[in-house]
Amino acid sequence: EFSREKVNNFFKNKPQLLALDAGTDSGIIKNKKDKGNLYYLKYNELNKKIKKYVPEDIYYDRNSYKNVEERLRSLSQPVKIIIKQQLAFDIDPENIPCSCKSKYPKFCNKCLRKTILFAIKLGEQLKEQFKDIQLVYSGRGCHVHVFDTKAYTLTTQERKELNKQVKQYAIDPWVSEGKSNLIRLPYSLNGLVSRIVMPLTIQEAKKFDPLTNKKIIPKFLNK
Repeated sequence: EFSREKVNNFFKNKPQLLALDAGTDSGIIKNKKDKGNLYYLKYNELNKKIKKYVPEDIYYDRNSYKNVEERLRSLSQPVKIIIKQQLAFDIDPENIPCSCKSKYPKFCNKCLRKTILFAIKLGEQLKEQFKDIQLVYSGRGCHVHVFDTKAYTLTTQERKELNKQVKQYAIDPWVSEGKSNLIRLPYSLNGLVSRIVMPLTIQEAKKFDPLTNKKIIPKFLNK
């Protein structure tokens, strides 16, 4: 069901690197030796590596590097070759105050719906500063991506200041600040909850219900 074409169409600038998790959370894994490992690959290797690892999760690296090969050779070393980083915000249910006291990976339906509402409000507020904004339902929360050219070159301090402006939307500040460079790949599968990672415009998100929307449910669940 995975569509590489849809992934290509999502990006105006293709990411240089992706990362695969073969099955750390679910334990459903092709090779048990791969558990707990994150495998990095070039964007054009995606189809080949999916067949090899059958991963539970796929992420893309928001960083742009001077030398991709050098980065692949030094994944365990501090990153000193970043040119820029795409701005993105992560809203997860466990960040939302609720009587269910949600903790990863469990949360209630109220928390889940609220992540969508917060993402809409965050997107609308960001529209005051940026133009190219895309929401993405992550399977258990929501991401807000900013693709404006100027957003890629924001300094760490500028990102921190932006976080202060939108902290009421239960964001994970280390993501938008830049400390976490990986984020779920749109149209991939969130293996922990078996839901498709689905891009949404702000208008689409206003009508989107993660509990009833059939587009995010993979076909294999209906067989």
